[in-house]
Amino acid sequence: MLDLHAELKELDKLRGKFHSVYPGYITHIRFPRYKNMATDARIEFSFPITALVGCNGSGKTSVLNALYGAAFRYSTGDYWFSTEVDPIEEGEGSPNRFIYGHYNASFKQVVETRKARVRKVRNGRLDPNYWEPTKEAPGDGMQIPVLPKKAIDGRKSDRWFPVSRKVLYINFRKELSAFDKYFYFGKDPAIEAARKAAAAKKSGKPAPASRILSKMDRVRNDAVQLARVIEKGDTSAILRNSKIATENRLLTAEELKTVCFVLGHEYTAARWIRHRLFQGDGGLSIVFETIHGRYSEAFAGSGEVAVTSCVVQVLAAHRGTLLLLDEPEVSLHPGAQERLLAFLAVMTKRKQLQVVFSTHSPHLIAALPDDAIKAFYRMPDGAFGVIPSTHPYAAFRRLGDVRGGVVQIIVEDRLAKAVVEQAISLIEDEAARELFAVQFGQGGATAILNTRIPVLMERDGRILVLLDGDQRKVQEVLDPDDIPRSKNGDLEQIIIDQLGANPAPLIDGGANGGDPEQKANFRRRYLKWVRRNLNYIPTTCPEELVLRASEIVIEDDAQPSRIYKEMLHAAASENLGGPASSEDTDRFGQFLLGQNRAKSTELVQLRTILEDFLRSLKIS
Repeated sequence: MLDLHAELKELDKLRGKFHSVYPGYITHIRFPRYKNMATDARIEFSFPITALVGCNGSGKTSVLNALYGAAFRYSTGDYWFSTEVDPIEEGEGSPNRFIYGHYNASFKQVVETRKARVRKVRNGRLDPNYWEPTKEAPGDGMQIPVLPKKAIDGRKSDRWFPVSRKVLYINFRKELSAFDKYFYFGKDPAIEAARKAAAAKKSGKPAPASRILSKMDRVRNDAVQLARVIEKGDTSAILRNSKIATENRLLTAEELKTVCFVLGHEYTAARWIRHRLFQGDGGLSIVFETIHGRYSEAFAGSGEVAVTSCVVQVLAAHRGTLLLLDEPEVSLHPGAQERLLAFLAVMTKRKQLQVVFSTHSPHLIAALPDDAIKAFYRMPDGAFGVIPSTHPYAAFRRLGDVRGGVVQIIVEDRLAKAVVEQAISLIEDEAARELFAVQFGQGGATAILNTRIPVLMERDGRILVLLDGDQRKVQEVLDPDDIPRSKNGDLEQIIIDQLGANPAPLIDGGANGGDPEQKANFRRRYLKWVRRNLNYIPTTCPEELVLRASEIVIEDDAQPSRIYKEMLHAAASENLGGPASSEDTDRFGQFLLGQNRAKSTELVQLRTILEDFLRSLKIS
């Protein structure tokens, strides 16, 4: 059984070496001028599996089209071409173009290839959608390399050749079975029968007899031929002097096992048939067998056909293939989506595939590292930019899916809440900023440590407690796994020494109930929880952070928190022209911090604490 998280961890071990491990690895792509992408938008492929996430029409498929055309003998013009309805506009001397990086083994460094759309006469005809590699353009930020005298593989006099690799592009919206393609999109025989009847009536001739008066009639008729093909188990069946099937075989053991894994079904066999039935459109038919019987794609879910087709193509892919997937979540339930990604991760490692996919599904990005998720967003001028790295929760927000929930931050008081909110405002990604909610309660640090945390431990892990810096007793709390069971009797004192806390165990009978083993287990869980979910504001108290940001305090020597509280109160009273209440002091502190947050190194440290905690969250 494949484990998605384990497979992604294995890939993560190769960081910094992807360009040497993966043949033809594309390190980045940028767009000086390309469709609706923002000028000079750039995408780094810092992980061999990359997810393009964004709303409909935000440029994700456009990027896949560019990547498709990056390789030698592949053209973006196969998918993006000019028509009278949708003309491709070019700037004066500024064609649509993209630039991508790839490692050149002969030159021993990453080089950039520029591909541009040009008008070219080919085979005596004007091809307005021809894309070709062009010479380096310093105006597009390209470096003219200093070259050795000897020839370099992959280099012409003034340009780098396109990377040489296979490309496999699977659009899951188009992965239709032969039955679906004909039944839902094919020409209806009833229309043709009506046309012939009208023509006969007009000419005074009798209407031609026909057995095919509906799509169902066509399916029934052709199913007879398809049954012959299935029965023969080969491609020898002939219809009107042509072979009915060009491919007719059982799935291999590996193909079948993988399909079973991804879909969560137990198939005993599956037959793969490519044919020209159903009014000549033909396509792919798959006959699935289970212990309960046999059925074709006409009765299978569309996800079964799409997954089977994807699995067969990926298993057959060449080593080093660039695999592009457009919306692989189509018709797949969440579990199947995650298992499909696990399969792709395995193939990424086994066959050195580089995988890039567009998606609207939170389930396909939940386990990916932040830098593998590229979030597309609309800019004020209507162009689309790309956020280079985003947490899955933030990506969920951009997709309009808030099921990822909010990270709850608990602080000691009102001013601490304001300080944390200012740190949140420094996070660049707006969707990530929206993930945090800050609250404070009565009782300060003592109540949080002794009363609230034991309750919070029973909830999910999306909670971060931020205490004032003067509450920190040790730099890092002991890992309970490193404390031998023989020291269970010392756990209460260890917590007091490490945290200044003595929480009441939430066990039968309250603080005085439970046996020693129950109490020890509670205290170990408490230590485990605070190691992960407790941190500190990087100053003795929020008042000190405000005063340092405002440069009222500049000396390096830290004072007791009481001194900073008195200083801020005095400054607030002076500002008011009379004694300031605690609320007045907090409001004045918020005002000062808002004015001076750009100068606060401590706020930047606090922002890093928040971002690190967000990155640590595992999404189930």
